[in-house]
Amino acid sequence: MYVKKTRYIFANLMTVAFLLTGCSGESGDTPPLGEVTGKITLDGKPLTDASVTFEPKSGAPSLGKTDETGSYVLAYSQDHLGAIPGQHMVRISKFGEPGSPNDTEDQVPDKFNKNSQLTAEVKEGENTLNFDLETK
Repeated sequence: MYVKKTRYIFANLMTVAFLLTGCSGESGDTPPLGEVTGKITLDGKPLTDASVTFEPKSGAPSLGKTDETGSYVLAYSQDHLGAIPGQHMVRISKFGEPGSPNDTEDQVPDKFNKNSQLTAEVKEGENTLNFDLETK
């Protein structure tokens, strides 16, 4: 049980640490970014409280978290929203609350996270990238 909680806490701490670090706040340290928003559904229902990661072929990833409607906004760093323009591997995960029966089991199939088959192209400017995931 301790290992399960530790894994969940570690994943959340890594997300927070990423958002709190990044660039030093100087505009010269941040590459050009495309704004990325979207909505994620799982089997036709909004996927709430899920982590969304866009991993570019080179450079730092961008992270987001879905709200109660399944909507997300990506952040490159604490001070900068968006993602590096170009092709990205997309990973979507959702774990249960610590201590719940499903706290260490990802509720999203591996083909959308650990063994992700999802990709997205981020362009300069505004990007709306929705993902309609099916478990079957």
